[in-house]
Amino acid sequence: MTMRIPVLPALFGAVLAMSCSGAHAAPLPPACAVGGAGSLSASPTEATARNYILRFSPGAGAPSLHAASVTVSGAGGSARDMRDILDAASVVLLGALVNHHGASCTADYFLAALQPILAGLQTGQVYDISWSSPVAQTGAKQIRFGALHLHLSGGSGAQPIAVSLDLGGAGMTGDTVLASLLPQDAQSDFSIPAQALGPLLAATAGRPARSVAVPVTIRTLRARRGDMQLEGAGSAELTGSPDAASASGHMSMRNLPELIETLRAAGQTRPAAALIMANLVGHHTDAADTSWDVEWAGGILTVNHIPLPLR
Repeated sequence: MTMRIPVLPALFGAVLAMSCSGAHAAPLPPACAVGGAGSLSASPTEATARNYILRFSPGAGAPSLHAASVTVSGAGGSARDMRDILDAASVVLLGALVNHHGASCTADYFLAALQPILAGLQTGQVYDISWSSPVAQTGAKQIRFGALHLHLSGGSGAQPIAVSLDLGGAGMTGDTVLASLLPQDAQSDFSIPAQALGPLLAATAGRPARSVAVPVTIRTLRARRGDMQLEGAGSAELTGSPDAASASGHMSMRNLPELIETLRAAGQTRPAAALIMANLVGHHTDAADTSWDVEWAGGILTVNHIPLPLR
């Protein structure tokens, strides 16, 4: 099992999968994951689980998610529905963070558990899902956040769903290379067609489906680590695998040389060499800012029409 940096394609795949279609809310299947909380309060419009823990089945060593609290708010239909949505969203988040696909976490389960969200989004409702101090662990690797917040706003007819994602206080142990590259804070606002979301569930935390592609319009994207800051906008097609996803747009980065030195110090000579090339072909508005037109497809990053050897 490997843990990847929760780069935005992976996180987008997770949060997009939280809006889907189906019949009625459904409890978490024990063969998929087991969840519990120190205390739980739930109503038809909100559920909060404190001292929350969720673990993929089977076994005590399976990937797990802990959070001081998890809250879901919106028009869920019933108190039981809101609790089921809380569990299903946490399963998808954990699956994306640790790159875990559980065969028993079926698309039918997600479609049923999260149906109230899609029904509400189709009538213009809004939903918020937030995790306080979430920690995802697989083996000796652990990734943590101070907070992670997802906001979903619906429309009517063919209007897309508007999504915003904010995460802060990110850190990692058990992998020094990934820990040195992980963005500490990130924010994004994007939109997606509602009818395209259902199949992405199985590709994110259930059975992988590399042929699934969900179009996304990214209005704003920001990620920061120390003095390094990345900004961008564009479009993407998201799948259950970052390598199978594609994207294009305009990006800018502040203090790129600092990232290059970080990669060199971690022994990542090939990515460092690629970013040196990106720095050379980039547009420099001042001594610290570099910008590019970029494309990502087939696992290859192209910067200003020049493919970069990241592998």
